Amino acid sequence: MLLNLLLIIVAVVVLFLAVIYVLMFVIERKRKVLTFDEEYEKERGKNYPPPYPNGWFSLGSADMVKKGEVVEVTAFGQKLAVFRGQNGIVGVLDVYCPHLNANLAGGCVKGNHLVCPFHAWEFSADGKCAHIPYTDKVPVQAVTKSWLVKENWGLILVWYHAQNEPPSWSTEGYIQELSEYKYHSKSSDILRIHLQDFAENGADFAHFHYVHNLLTVPVANKFVDVKHTVSIVFGEGEEGHTASFTDQADLVWKKSRKEIPHAGGNAVVTFYGPGFLVFRFTTKIGQMLLIKTFTPMGHLKVKMEDYVYAPKWTFPLSIKYLLGEAAAQFHDDMAIWERKNYALKPLLVKGDGPIMQMRKWYSQFYSSAKPVVSVAETTAAEINN
Repeated sequence: MLLNLLLIIVAVVVLFLAVIYVLMFVIERKRKVLTFDEEYEKERGKNYPPPYPNGWFSLGSADMVKKGEVVEVTAFGQKLAVFRGQNGIVGVLDVYCPHLNANLAGGCVKGNHLVCPFHAWEFSADGKCAHIPYTDKVPVQAVTKSWLVKENWGLILVWYHAQNEPPSWSTEGYIQELSEYKYHSKSSDILRIHLQDFAENGADFAHFHYVHNLLTVPVANKFVDVKHTVSIVFGEGEEGHTASFTDQADLVWKKSRKEIPHAGGNAVVTFYGPGFLVFRFTTKIGQMLLIKTFTPMGHLKVKMEDYVYAPKWTFPLSIKYLLGEAAAQFHDDMAIWERKNYALKPLLVKGDGPIMQMRKWYSQFYSSAKPVVSVAETTAAEINN
């Protein structure tokens, strides 16, 4: 009886400490936002590949625009008007009216048309002017650019291509878990990075030991290390736009280097083109799915949004913990990305990881790019990794 009481007390204390820990170190932990010299950012950006790779990108969650509403979004260095007609279909148009360049996002939705606030010209989702209230003749030139749009994964997606070529792959058929998982939360941030830096980060095996070897529990780091076992596989053929990165993170005692049973976790990260990453976390305390979207806004300026899902039975505190750990690790990366420059021909050594293979895979998303080091130029050290 006394033993049972003691176990209950210990369990309550552990739960209390866990709650305090989450409140102190997970929920409230924020990343340091840097101040940028915009003139220098322009110079830094010159070293990078083109800022807008080709592919599908998210403009935001599907519920950001309801029937009869229009919102303005910044993407690919321009402004877009996103509206939803009464038929429920989303249209995405360049934001300026071809008449006198009024901002269409300041207008309204009438039926399935977007109405300009200046002279009430009406535009359909294909960008063509459907009606001008004070004339019977609509000029054939009365057209604004329309974007190929679809709703998938709970997001509004558009296809971007520098030469206006049609989509080379589809987002259909992926992330089957969404039909069974429960939506948990969303977060958004603006990063001063190039999209390619994030992709190359996954192939940079060496940095995991030096950047991601700490837990968010300060005391635990005196006794425990994180051991990362990483690998990456690049898609081929019809799946050539994908790449899959796996990180098995195990906890080991600092002194003995012995693994702590059941204390680690597995993360499988799948790239779907340049605009999406899907993290699948599996641990003993629960599972979590994180859709991370990257939408380039301008040179070295990317909007990142996280959409968190988990199995319906998952304990909310487990999600908070997993999300907190993931965010903390990601913040450590961002602190480096936002200050780095682009190395066209990096000096690689054995153990760095398949960085140049990742760079070669990523080059497919550019119509015309700065020179990309070919596999033939890859250092012998990388080939031997």
